[in-house]
Amino acid sequence: MIIVMVLLAVLRHSSSLSRPEPATPATKYSYQPDRKTYDKMRIVSLHRYAVKGLSGDVATTMRIDRHDGTFEDDRKFALLYATSGDKFDEGRPSWLHKENFLCAFTAPELLASLETEYTIESRSGHGTHHDAKDSTDRRLLTVWNRKLGRSSTPLLGPIDLACPKGRQETSRFFTNLCGKDVRCVVASSSPSNYIIGNGFDKLPPNLHTHQFANTSSGVKNNNGDTRTVHIVNRNTVTQFSDAVYGGNSGSQGKTALTATRFRPNIVIDNLEPWAEFDLIGKTVKVVAAMGKNGFQNQDLYPLKFRIVSRTVRCAGVGVDPLCPELGVIDIPSLLVKHFPQHGPYFGVYAVVERCDNFRGGEISVGDTFRVVDD
Repeated sequence: MIIVMVLLAVLRHSSSLSRPEPATPATKYSYQPDRKTYDKMRIVSLHRYAVKGLSGDVATTMRIDRHDGTFEDDRKFALLYATSGDKFDEGRPSWLHKENFLCAFTAPELLASLETEYTIESRSGHGTHHDAKDSTDRRLLTVWNRKLGRSSTPLLGPIDLACPKGRQETSRFFTNLCGKDVRCVVASSSPSNYIIGNGFDKLPPNLHTHQFANTSSGVKNNNGDTRTVHIVNRNTVTQFSDAVYGGNSGSQGKTALTATRFRPNIVIDNLEPWAEFDLIGKTVKVVAAMGKNGFQNQDLYPLKFRIVSRTVRCAGVGVDPLCPELGVIDIPSLLVKHFPQHGPYFGVYAVVERCDNFRGGEISVGDTFRVVDD
């Protein structure tokens, strides 16, 4: 009898060890150009989050230069818990789970109480693109109390994150704010594990080589590169919001979910809800809006993104970063409840297609995405 009980215990233990992670939704996604329209996707907003977990900055145009793998300085800095300090090497950085940082995942309500602004101040006077930037360009972070707004005295800054002194002061501020020892960190601009490629033999100054990304999708799907771009479909947001709030969300004073809750880099529309999942494995290119620079010529804007994975959601999006007073909602559970065929996924990750002849490009509000034929 004892032997039988032991065997049963062993079997139960083995089963728990081998138990798979939550199953991928049964829905099969496929590109269906004969049934859906994909080539009218329009860029409606662009966002950059220089410090992981803090509020983003809105842009009308973002340039991705030849060495870039994401928007300039997107998640370039992070607030690392000192207890995880031994996991980060600025000279040889690797992807770390968000539990190691003070961020929207670990302290959503606290960080949503702050409003921040990040600007790049070029001392050379030649702009802010990598090929023109001086290594002494300033990366200025300013932090306000969200309730008091930007007309109030800043809680911090403007503080220059490009210099160690500025990062130390930022570390002290957030340590005092959250009650845990926090360090503002950034990877070296020329880490030993960065592959230059693209026909270049050296790196420009201030290169953004490592992104403190929320996902390991880049690492898994882009030769170990952590840098990704997060894309959210506004029509999916609307359908999800209507499901949560009983339809017509946002009208007659009703609460509505917004795209910014999901911390996107690019928000698109003119695409059916959830059809962004059909694009996984496909490449889209940026087509300039008519009238941009006085003409439309997609050959002058060779910027392309390869869609690599869906975005699994976590508790970090439970608080609206722009309206924290709305309270906390369980986004993953609501996704599974209302859209079980998709599971707890919302948005897609993409990587920049950087072939040998890639020289960079721009993406602007009003531009469109066009699927590149295989």
